[in-house]
Amino acid sequence: MKTKVLVCLLLLLSLTVIAKPKQQRVTAVFCVPIECDHCVREIQNNIAFEKGLKDMQINKETQMVTLTWDPEKTDTTTLKNAFLKIHKPVSHIRLLPAEEPVK
Repeated sequence: MKTKVLVCLLLLLSLTVIAKPKQQRVTAVFCVPIECDHCVREIQNNIAFEKGLKDMQINKETQMVTLTWDPEKTDTTTLKNAFLKIHKPVSHIRLLPAEEPVK
């Protein structure tokens, strides 16, 4: 009898873990002044550690930084302020279409 109860409890717990909702991620392109390799390193060393940030791609030629983040942990305003802290004013932010939920 005890084993049947234990098995039922384990099944119930495993179903709640499986039924967890999938997270959406937000991706946006930030236009910032990137003039040299030092600017790229400065962005990599500071912005990469913002809470909730999942991915970062820097394009020095187009002066654009593409960021992907968890919307429950950060937002565009917080990330824009992070760029301002390293003296990189954001001239434009373009949100990209929502991607598929993360599994």
